[in-house]
Amino acid sequence: NKLKDLYETLCCQNEPALFFQYIKARVKDAEGFRNFWIKKYRKILSETYKNALIELEQKIIPKINAAYISILPKYSFAIQFKFKLAKPYISKDDREFYILDNPVKKEWVFKIPMVSPSTWKGNLRWIIRKIKRLTDEPFVSDDDQLIRLFGNEREEENTQQGCLIFYPTFFYNIGVEVINPHDRKVKAGKWPIFIEVVPEDTKGTFTLVYVPQFGEDPSEVKENAKQDLDKVVKAIKAMMFEYGFSAKKGSGYGIIKDELNSCQLIMNGISLSFDEIKSAKFEFFKERKDLIVKELKKD
Repeated sequence: NKLKDLYETLCCQNEPALFFQYIKARVKDAEGFRNFWIKKYRKILSETYKNALIELEQKIIPKINAAYISILPKYSFAIQFKFKLAKPYISKDDREFYILDNPVKKEWVFKIPMVSPSTWKGNLRWIIRKIKRLTDEPFVSDDDQLIRLFGNEREEENTQQGCLIFYPTFFYNIGVEVINPHDRKVKAGKWPIFIEVVPEDTKGTFTLVYVPQFGEDPSEVKENAKQDLDKVVKAIKAMMFEYGFSAKKGSGYGIIKDELNSCQLIMNGISLSFDEIKSAKFEFFKERKDLIVKELKKD
């Protein structure tokens, strides 16, 4: 009932399509309608997201701690941290009707800006391929580790589920970037393009869980988990700080600041006990990963 009330509140009060007649009565033309949205309406949305949906995030995204990891199989590990955007995040929504031609991707029911699990998975897979230099050889198939982490491509006949589980990231802010292409002759632009974005300094939470594939040889499972942990931590660092996870990566969009909060990296099946770190740099994950790997070697 609580979620239903939130849904009705957002749809009845903050959905652009339902507000169309109200806003239209206050502006003279389509240009005024768009400017009204850019200057005022997105601020209403941002405040609504921040106040009404923070509890929804808490219900969808698990709290990574010793109690959570204990219910997973041995050598499962989880990574979670809160980050702040250093550059705006851009993505493409699939909505047909919207005030701007380039809306940011939103959650289906509550219309909150988000990074979907499939987006995280696709970006991290691309980063690992980039690190392995597979992107320069498009016909080279994935190696055993990539298939183990992410599963087979959809085109494969025998599909295999990957070990990595991604959770969505929700953002409680929304903004607009403007691109104004210039004419080469007159060196000036006539038709600015408005792109909806999640602006710089917006906070989000990244959550990833790894559940190993179990075979007949437990030592192989442990060795795979050790190698996968090392690869995943390196790939997350490259994705967050070097390449980005947004559209227009080449222009620097979608990278984060090295100011992480509520950091946690924990593995089930080792004797180490870690507390959550409230504030840290990303090197925290490398240091904790090295401790876990060292403990696995002694096991």
